[in-house]
Amino acid sequence: MKNLESILNAMKRMIGMSLLAGAFALAGNAGEPQQEPKKAVENGCYGPFRKNENPDKGVYPTTRELKEDVSFISKFFGGIRIYEITHLEQVPELCDEHGIDCYAGAWISKHKIENEKEIKKLIKIANSKYKSVKGVVVGNEVLLRKDLPKKELSDYIKKVNAATEIPVGTAETWKELLENKDIAENCDFILVHIHPYWEGVSIEKAVEHVFEKYELVKKAFPEKNVIIGETGWPSKGDKIGKAVPSLENQVRFFESFTKQAKEKKIPYFYFEVFNEEWKIKFEGDAGAYWGIFNSDGSLEPVFKGLFPKEAMTGIKRQARIVEKVKVNAPITVYSDGESDDNHFQPTGWMGDLEDITIERDCKDNPHSGKSCTKLIYKSNHPQGWAGIYWQSPINNWGEYPGYEIKGVSKLVFWARGEKGGEKAEFKVGGINRDPYNNPKLLHQDSFGPISAEKVTTLTKEWKKYEIDLKGEDTSKVIGGFCWVTNKLQNEGGCIIYLDDVIFE
Repeated sequence: MKNLESILNAMKRMIGMSLLAGAFALAGNAGEPQQEPKKAVENGCYGPFRKNENPDKGVYPTTRELKEDVSFISKFFGGIRIYEITHLEQVPELCDEHGIDCYAGAWISKHKIENEKEIKKLIKIANSKYKSVKGVVVGNEVLLRKDLPKKELSDYIKKVNAATEIPVGTAETWKELLENKDIAENCDFILVHIHPYWEGVSIEKAVEHVFEKYELVKKAFPEKNVIIGETGWPSKGDKIGKAVPSLENQVRFFESFTKQAKEKKIPYFYFEVFNEEWKIKFEGDAGAYWGIFNSDGSLEPVFKGLFPKEAMTGIKRQARIVEKVKVNAPITVYSDGESDDNHFQPTGWMGDLEDITIERDCKDNPHSGKSCTKLIYKSNHPQGWAGIYWQSPINNWGEYPGYEIKGVSKLVFWARGEKGGEKAEFKVGGINRDPYNNPKLLHQDSFGPISAEKVTTLTKEWKKYEIDLKGEDTSKVIGGFCWVTNKLQNEGGCIIYLDDVIFE
């Protein structure tokens, strides 16, 4: 059996090398049949989020927007990589339609439920026989962010590799790869991220720096295909060391890097196709300005001559107008941890955040179904209280409208305590309303907050609770549910379980 497994793995590696070689093949020599004319950029990193779209808020592009983008990208790029798949599963099919390669990725984070969904969807895409999908990428800078232990990431990579015949890899910075060589054990290829800007390298030495670090990684992994998964230069932002962001430096880096990469026959994904404004929160001004094209689809005049003339006209990528979602009761806030029926998510953490632990798929005696939500409050920190709002979209404190729910008379939920006697307040609505209204945010709950009781004392057994919503304006619901407790109510902390939270 072990010999058979070794043979099968060897066969897969041979197939994988062939696919990778084909994906990054250069044009034929003179006199030989020519492939499709080379694009302006070999491959690019595609973040699809237009202005007012934000994955951190759960606001993703529409199918129409993805179609427009991929059609446009296909004119100038030979292929793209995407960083997550659950909300972008149309992209590989669109790449098939337009004849460009696609490296689909699974976004791996601290959240087990989302990770499992991403892995399941990635395996499905890998086995869907799309001609465009030349490889799949499990995780992006997971080790750099310290989102998971190395073994857990490795287990995800191994799981995908065992479930598909196409090449499987992961993506990390060059430093993380050199310090964690065993992460490549179950990889057919490696995507290495090399960003001279973040390392404070001057523009004069930036491209040289990229190829120097690439060769270090390639030498460290002689049996793996090593691909530059990200490199680029921002057009705006703060100076870091000797690295200065500017349009001129961005074009200088782009022209020099792409020319030398072609000459050296080094495969790459250029970072990135479009500017993404949502990244400012996490990476400062520079984070939003790595794109060759602006967020609105225009191309700066300084790129003239490096792209075909039609690129200069760009593409109209209008800012997204996010409207509230209209639904009729009943609508589920939470049923099971992995259920697609969950319309709100527990993302609105408040108070002493370090004192909260949540397990959304707890299998310990759920009220119904396969799981329930387990909340642990430790009461160790100075504010002395903590709570969570279940929000739609995620992390939404008033940036976006939520749901318009018609026909609502009440919100029902089931709750119990670990020992009995635990105390908490359970409520609905109230986000961005007085006295906590933020005038800079355009949206708010149209009612609330309304509590089940000022303080609810739980029993050890499951008990049903109701919040009366008769006559309330439910035309805009962002905060679908809320749990709050404090150290006076629960000296020494508490453990609370929730299940079957539903607007009826």
